[in-house]
Amino acid sequence: MKYSVKIVTREFSPSEVAMVAGVSTALQRDWRRRGVIQGRSDGWNKYDLSDVIKMTVMRAFTQSGIALETAEALSGMAVLPVIAALSRWDDTAVFDGDELNQEQMDRIRGGAVRGASEDDQFSFVALPEKDGNPVAARIDNLAKGEQLMGQNKSFHGVTVDHYGLAHHIANTSPLPIIRYEIEVKGDD
Repeated sequence: MKYSVKIVTREFSPSEVAMVAGVSTALQRDWRRRGVIQGRSDGWNKYDLSDVIKMTVMRAFTQSGIALETAEALSGMAVLPVIAALSRWDDTAVFDGDELNQEQMDRIRGGAVRGASEDDQFSFVALPEKDGNPVAARIDNLAKGEQLMGQNKSFHGVTVDHYGLAHHIANTSPLPIIRYEIEVKGDD
């Protein structure tokens, strides 16, 4: 069977971003004014799922003492792994349109996000920054974070748990977050 899949992620209003990411509407305005984030503007600001993930991570990193510019650069590390997790859960990712069997749906869920390894469970940043540059990586366990800290001669670091962040977003967002729009094109 041939079919097409269109992936549509939810848009978030500024008040929904405040609820999910913990970034107040005033801080969102400030970050937009400074060029740190871009709202989708058609008269009303809207943010896509990747914006929400980035803002959540930026807030966590800045509250941990990381400069906003560095937090912005590092926030993208969590986007693909978090979307990959969200895309696999029944309540957060739903199928609309023509029906598929379970194997086809599982294949779509598993292949919806490219560039994210299921092994990369964490984004890790060693602190303090080395020569003004962060030492950061996506890692599969916290022992690797300790190795990064040792290489950087740091005594602490900041970790973002991708799976935990995905659960937080799923639990605080209106659902569904991801829709797979299916159109059957015919048989092979």
